[in-house]
Amino acid sequence: MIKNILDELYDYDLFHLTEIEDMDGSYKIALDRLVKAEAGLRRAYPDSTDILDEYQSADIDLHNLSNRNEFRKGFKVGAQLVLEMIKPIK
Repeated sequence: MIKNILDELYDYDLFHLTEIEDMDGSYKIALDRLVKAEAGLRRAYPDSTDILDEYQSADIDLHNLSNRNEFRKGFKVGAQLVLEMIKPIK
C-alpha cells in the first residue's frame, strides 16, 4: 500500500493519537463489556478458539482501517477550516 502524508503522520503517532482519553470512564466500561463477552464465548465454545481468534483479528484489522480513515477525514476537515479562516472578511 502506498502511503500518503496523512498515513505517515498517523503511523508516526506524532500527537499520540493512539492514547485513549477516558475522561468519563465510558471507554473502560465498553472495554470491560468486551472482555467479559469474549471470556463468555471462550467458556461456551472451548473448542472454537481458532475461529474466535480469527474473528478477533479481523475485527481489530477493521477497526484499525476505520480509525485511519476517520483520522484522514478529520485532518482534512481541520485543514479546510483553517483555509476558510484565512480568507479575508468581505
